Amino acid sequence: MTTSPVSPEVSKQSVTFVLVHGAFQTGATWDHVATVLRRHGNTVHTPTLAGHGPGEPMNLTHADGVASLVGYLRDHTLDDVVLVGHSIAGSFIAKAAEQLPDRIKRLVFLSSLTVSDGNSLADEFPPETSAAFGMADPTQGILLPFELIRERACNDMELADADALYAALTPVPVAFFTDKLDLTTFYQLLGSGQIKTSCVNPVNDIAFPSGEYGWEKRAERLGPLCRILQTQGAHYAMTTQPPGGTVLDMFADNAVTGLAARALGRSFIGVAPTEAQCQLGASLLSQATDSDGDAQ
Repeated sequence: MTTSPVSPEVSKQSVTFVLVHGAFQTGATWDHVATVLRRHGNTVHTPTLAGHGPGEPMNLTHADGVASLVGYLRDHTLDDVVLVGHSIAGSFIAKAAEQLPDRIKRLVFLSSLTVSDGNSLADEFPPETSAAFGMADPTQGILLPFELIRERACNDMELADADALYAALTPVPVAFFTDKLDLTTFYQLLGSGQIKTSCVNPVNDIAFPSGEYGWEKRAERLGPLCRILQTQGAHYAMTTQPPGGTVLDMFADNAVTGLAARALGRSFIGVAPTEAQCQLGASLLSQATDSDGDAQ
Protein backbone atom coordinates (compact mmCIF):
# COMPACT_ATOMS: atom_id res chain seq x y z
CA MET A 1 0.00 0.00 0.00
CA THR A 2 1.27 3.49 -0.80
CA THR A 3 0.04 6.71 0.71
CA SER A 4 0.77 10.40 0.25
CA PRO A 5 1.19 12.94 3.05
CA VAL A 6 -1.99 14.69 4.12
CA SER A 7 -3.21 16.63 7.14
CA PRO A 8 -4.08 16.25 9.92
CA GLU A 9 -1.07 14.28 11.18
CA VAL A 10 -2.96 12.46 13.94
CA SER A 11 -4.59 9.12 13.17
CA LYS A 12 -8.27 8.71 13.98
CA GLN A 13 -7.58 5.16 15.14
CA SER A 14 -5.52 5.44 18.30
CA VAL A 15 -3.58 2.36 19.34
CA THR A 16 -2.41 1.71 22.88
CA PHE A 17 1.21 0.58 22.96
CA VAL A 18 3.05 -0.71 26.02
CA LEU A 19 6.76 -0.85 25.21
CA VAL A 20 8.82 -3.07 27.51
CA HIS A 21 12.59 -2.65 27.65
CA GLY A 22 15.17 -5.43 27.69
CA ALA A 23 17.72 -6.41 30.32
CA PHE A 24 19.87 -3.77 32.05
CA GLN A 25 17.78 -0.91 30.62
CA THR A 26 14.75 1.15 31.67
CA GLY A 27 11.66 2.51 29.96
CA ALA A 28 13.73 5.50 28.83
CA THR A 29 15.22 3.36 26.06
CA TRP A 30 11.92 3.84 24.20
CA ASP A 31 11.83 7.66 24.44
CA HIS A 32 12.25 8.34 20.72
CA VAL A 33 9.81 5.67 19.59
CA ALA A 34 7.25 6.76 22.19
CA THR A 35 7.50 10.40 21.10
CA VAL A 36 6.82 9.55 17.46
CA LEU A 37 3.94 7.20 18.27
CA ARG A 38 2.31 9.79 20.54
CA ARG A 39 2.69 12.47 17.89
CA HIS A 40 0.54 10.28 15.66
CA GLY A 41 -2.25 10.18 18.23
CA ASN A 42 -1.44 6.89 19.95
CA THR A 43 -1.33 6.16 23.65
CA VAL A 44 2.10 4.93 24.69
CA HIS A 45 3.36 3.55 28.00
CA THR A 46 7.01 2.78 28.72
CA PRO A 47 7.13 1.19 32.18
CA THR A 48 10.36 0.27 33.91
CA LEU A 49 10.10 -3.24 35.29
CA ALA A 50 11.09 -4.16 38.82
CA GLY A 51 14.75 -5.11 39.07
CA HIS A 52 15.85 -2.60 36.44
CA GLY A 53 17.47 0.76 37.10
CA PRO A 54 19.77 2.14 39.80
CA GLY A 55 19.24 0.94 43.36
CA GLU A 56 16.86 -1.90 42.57
CA PRO A 57 16.99 -5.02 44.79
CA MET A 58 18.87 -7.95 43.33
CA ASN A 59 16.95 -10.69 45.19
CA LEU A 60 13.94 -10.55 42.84
CA THR A 61 12.67 -13.50 40.82
CA HIS A 62 11.48 -13.60 37.22
CA ALA A 63 7.93 -13.77 38.60
CA ASP A 64 8.54 -10.44 40.36
CA GLY A 65 9.39 -8.84 37.04
CA VAL A 66 6.22 -10.28 35.50
CA ALA A 67 4.16 -9.08 38.48
CA SER A 68 5.41 -5.53 38.01
CA LEU A 69 4.30 -5.56 34.36
CA VAL A 70 0.91 -7.12 35.15
CA GLY A 71 0.44 -4.64 37.97
CA TYR A 72 1.20 -1.74 35.62
CA LEU A 73 -1.36 -2.91 33.08
CA ARG A 74 -4.00 -3.32 35.79
CA ASP A 75 -3.20 -0.10 37.65
CA HIS A 76 -3.52 1.90 34.42
CA THR A 77 -6.66 0.00 33.35
CA LEU A 78 -5.16 -0.81 29.97
CA ASP A 79 -7.10 -2.88 27.43
CA ASP A 80 -6.69 -3.76 23.76
CA VAL A 81 -2.94 -3.30 24.18
CA VAL A 82 -0.16 -3.88 21.67
CA LEU A 83 2.45 -5.21 24.09
CA VAL A 84 5.99 -4.93 22.72
CA GLY A 85 8.90 -6.72 24.35
CA HIS A 86 12.56 -6.19 23.49
CA SER A 87 15.20 -8.84 24.13
CA ILE A 88 14.55 -10.71 27.41
CA ALA A 89 11.25 -8.84 27.76
CA GLY A 90 9.83 -11.43 25.38
CA SER A 91 9.61 -13.69 28.41
CA PHE A 92 7.92 -11.02 30.52
CA ILE A 93 5.24 -10.17 27.96
CA ALA A 94 4.54 -13.88 27.37
CA LYS A 95 3.98 -14.49 31.09
CA ALA A 96 1.91 -11.30 31.42
CA ALA A 97 -0.29 -12.44 28.54
CA GLU A 98 -1.02 -15.65 30.44
CA GLN A 99 -2.62 -13.62 33.21
CA LEU A 100 -4.31 -10.95 31.08
CA PRO A 101 -5.06 -12.48 27.66
CA ASP A 102 -8.28 -10.50 27.23
CA ARG A 103 -6.39 -7.21 27.52
CA ILE A 104 -3.86 -7.98 24.78
CA LYS A 105 -4.46 -6.97 21.17
CA ARG A 106 -1.12 -8.31 19.97
CA LEU A 107 2.27 -9.31 21.36
CA VAL A 108 5.25 -7.97 19.42
CA PHE A 109 8.63 -9.62 19.98
CA LEU A 110 11.42 -7.24 18.92
CA SER A 111 14.78 -9.03 18.90
CA SER A 112 13.20 -11.04 21.68
CA LEU A 113 13.74 -14.34 23.36
CA THR A 114 10.87 -16.76 22.95
CA VAL A 115 11.54 -19.25 25.71
CA SER A 116 10.71 -22.93 25.41
CA ASP A 117 8.33 -24.22 28.07
CA GLY A 118 10.32 -25.29 31.12
CA ASN A 119 13.50 -23.47 30.13
CA SER A 120 15.14 -20.52 31.78
CA LEU A 121 16.36 -17.51 29.84
CA ALA A 122 19.91 -18.74 30.41
CA ASP A 123 18.99 -22.01 28.69
CA GLU A 124 18.26 -20.03 25.53
CA PHE A 125 21.82 -18.67 25.26
CA PRO A 126 24.76 -20.48 23.69
CA PRO A 127 26.68 -22.48 26.33
CA GLU A 128 29.64 -20.09 26.43
CA THR A 129 27.32 -17.22 27.38
CA SER A 130 24.91 -19.24 29.50
CA ALA A 131 27.73 -20.25 31.83
CA ALA A 132 28.19 -16.64 32.91
CA PHE A 133 24.75 -16.56 34.54
CA GLY A 134 25.56 -19.54 36.74
CA MET A 135 28.79 -17.94 37.94
CA ALA A 136 27.26 -14.54 38.79
CA ASP A 137 26.93 -13.43 42.42
CA PRO A 138 23.17 -13.21 43.14
CA THR A 139 23.73 -10.46 45.70
CA GLN A 140 25.36 -8.24 43.06
CA GLY A 141 23.14 -9.05 40.11
CA ILE A 142 24.51 -9.45 36.60
CA LEU A 143 25.57 -7.09 33.84
CA LEU A 144 27.17 -8.58 30.75
CA PRO A 145 30.65 -7.18 30.00
CA PHE A 146 31.05 -4.25 27.64
CA GLU A 147 33.11 -6.28 25.17
CA LEU A 148 30.27 -8.76 24.65
CA ILE A 149 27.54 -6.15 24.31
CA ARG A 150 29.72 -4.02 22.06
CA GLU A 151 30.45 -6.83 19.60
CA ARG A 152 27.12 -8.66 19.66
CA ALA A 153 24.49 -5.98 20.34
CA CYS A 154 26.06 -2.63 19.43
CA ASN A 155 27.63 -3.78 16.17
CA ASP A 156 25.98 -1.01 14.14
CA MET A 157 27.10 1.82 16.45
CA GLU A 158 30.11 4.05 16.65
CA LEU A 159 32.28 3.28 19.68
CA ALA A 160 31.26 6.51 21.42
CA ASP A 161 27.58 5.62 21.07
CA ALA A 162 28.18 2.12 22.40
CA ASP A 163 30.08 3.59 25.37
CA ALA A 164 27.17 5.93 26.13
CA LEU A 165 24.62 3.13 25.89
CA TYR A 166 26.63 0.85 28.16
CA ALA A 167 27.17 3.62 30.73
CA ALA A 168 23.38 3.79 31.21
CA LEU A 169 23.02 0.04 31.86
CA THR A 170 22.66 -1.38 35.37
CA PRO A 171 22.79 -4.92 36.78
CA VAL A 172 19.60 -6.98 37.03
CA PRO A 173 18.71 -9.92 39.30
CA VAL A 174 20.44 -13.15 38.30
CA ALA A 175 17.18 -15.06 38.83
CA PHE A 176 15.67 -13.24 35.84
CA PHE A 177 17.96 -15.45 33.74
CA THR A 178 18.13 -18.62 35.84
CA ASP A 179 14.51 -19.20 36.94
CA LYS A 180 12.80 -22.00 35.02
CA LEU A 181 9.62 -20.75 33.33
CA ASP A 182 6.33 -22.63 33.07
CA LEU A 183 4.93 -21.37 29.77
CA THR A 184 2.31 -24.07 29.30
CA THR A 185 -0.56 -21.60 29.43
CA PHE A 186 1.11 -19.18 27.03
CA TYR A 187 1.60 -21.82 24.35
CA GLN A 188 -1.94 -23.09 24.85
CA LEU A 189 -3.30 -19.57 24.34
CA LEU A 190 -1.07 -19.22 21.29
CA GLY A 191 -2.22 -22.52 19.82
CA SER A 192 -5.89 -21.69 20.33
CA GLY A 193 -5.54 -18.35 18.57
CA GLN A 194 -6.42 -16.32 21.66
CA ILE A 195 -3.11 -14.46 21.42
CA LYS A 196 -1.80 -12.89 18.22
CA THR A 197 1.91 -12.33 17.78
CA SER A 198 4.45 -10.57 15.59
CA CYS A 199 8.19 -11.18 15.54
CA VAL A 200 10.41 -8.30 14.36
CA ASN A 201 13.97 -9.26 13.44
CA PRO A 202 16.47 -6.48 12.61
CA VAL A 203 18.64 -7.85 9.83
CA ASN A 204 21.95 -6.86 11.46
CA ASP A 205 21.10 -8.25 14.90
CA ILE A 206 23.85 -10.75 15.74
CA ALA A 207 23.21 -10.90 19.50
CA PHE A 208 22.67 -14.61 18.95
CA PRO A 209 24.44 -16.73 16.33
CA SER A 210 22.42 -18.11 13.45
CA GLY A 211 21.24 -21.68 13.52
CA GLU A 212 20.12 -23.34 16.74
CA TYR A 213 20.08 -20.05 18.66
CA GLY A 214 19.06 -17.78 15.80
CA TRP A 215 16.02 -15.51 15.66
CA GLU A 216 14.40 -17.63 12.94
CA LYS A 217 14.15 -20.58 15.31
CA ARG A 218 12.69 -18.36 18.02
CA ALA A 219 10.06 -17.03 15.64
CA GLU A 220 9.04 -20.59 14.74
CA ARG A 221 8.01 -21.17 18.36
CA LEU A 222 5.31 -18.55 17.96
CA GLY A 223 3.49 -20.73 15.46
CA PRO A 224 2.50 -20.52 11.80
CA LEU A 225 0.25 -17.48 12.29
CA CYS A 226 2.99 -15.30 13.75
CA ARG A 227 3.79 -12.30 11.58
CA ILE A 228 7.52 -12.44 10.90
CA LEU A 229 8.87 -9.03 9.97
CA GLN A 230 12.36 -7.87 9.10
CA THR A 231 13.74 -4.39 9.38
CA GLN A 232 17.12 -2.70 9.29
CA GLY A 233 19.21 -2.21 12.39
CA ALA A 234 20.80 -4.37 15.07
CA HIS A 235 19.81 -5.40 18.60
CA TYR A 236 19.13 -1.84 19.78
CA ALA A 237 17.22 -0.80 16.66
CA MET A 238 14.90 1.42 18.70
CA THR A 239 17.82 3.69 19.60
CA THR A 240 20.15 3.52 16.60
CA GLN A 241 17.49 4.36 13.99
CA PRO A 242 19.53 3.54 10.89
CA PRO A 243 18.41 5.58 7.89
CA GLY A 244 16.16 4.07 5.28
CA GLY A 245 15.00 0.49 5.29
CA THR A 246 11.59 -1.02 4.73
CA VAL A 247 9.39 -3.25 6.85
CA LEU A 248 7.37 -5.80 4.88
CA ASP A 249 4.17 -7.23 6.42
CA MET A 250 2.55 -9.90 4.27
CA PHE A 251 -0.57 -10.06 6.49
CA ALA A 252 -1.38 -6.39 7.08
CA ASP A 253 -5.01 -6.48 8.18
CA ASN A 254 -4.63 -3.14 10.01
CA ALA A 255 -2.21 -0.22 10.31
CA VAL A 256 -0.53 -1.25 13.57
CA THR A 257 2.62 -2.66 11.97
CA GLY A 258 2.90 0.35 9.68
CA LEU A 259 2.66 2.80 12.56
CA ALA A 260 5.29 0.90 14.54
CA ALA A 261 7.60 0.68 11.50
CA ARG A 262 7.37 4.40 10.93
CA ALA A 263 8.09 5.06 14.60
CA LEU A 264 11.38 3.22 14.06
CA GLY A 265 12.16 5.41 11.05
CA ARG A 266 11.30 2.82 8.41
CA SER A 267 9.17 2.77 5.30
CA PHE A 268 6.36 0.24 5.31
CA ILE A 269 4.84 -2.07 2.74
CA GLY A 270 1.73 -3.97 3.76
CA VAL A 271 -0.12 -6.67 1.85
CA ALA A 272 -3.72 -6.80 3.09
CA PRO A 273 -5.94 -9.86 2.62
CA THR A 274 -8.84 -7.82 1.19
CA GLU A 275 -9.23 -4.64 -0.83
CA ALA A 276 -11.32 -3.07 1.95
CA GLN A 277 -8.61 -3.69 4.55
CA CYS A 278 -6.00 -2.33 2.17
CA GLN A 279 -7.97 0.89 1.71
CA LEU A 280 -8.60 1.22 5.44
CA GLY A 281 -4.93 0.71 6.29
CA ALA A 282 -3.83 3.18 3.63
CA SER A 283 -6.29 5.75 4.93
CA LEU A 284 -5.13 5.38 8.54
CA LEU A 285 -1.47 5.62 7.60
CA SER A 286 -2.19 8.59 5.36
CA GLN A 287 -3.85 10.47 8.19
CA ALA A 288 -0.82 9.81 10.40
CA THR A 289 1.80 10.88 7.84
CA ASP A 290 4.05 13.83 8.49
CA SER A 291 3.83 16.69 6.06
CA ASP A 292 7.50 16.16 5.13
CA GLY A 293 7.55 12.43 4.38
CA ASP A 294 5.81 9.47 2.84
CA ALA A 295 4.56 6.23 4.32
CA GLN A 296 4.68 3.19 2.10
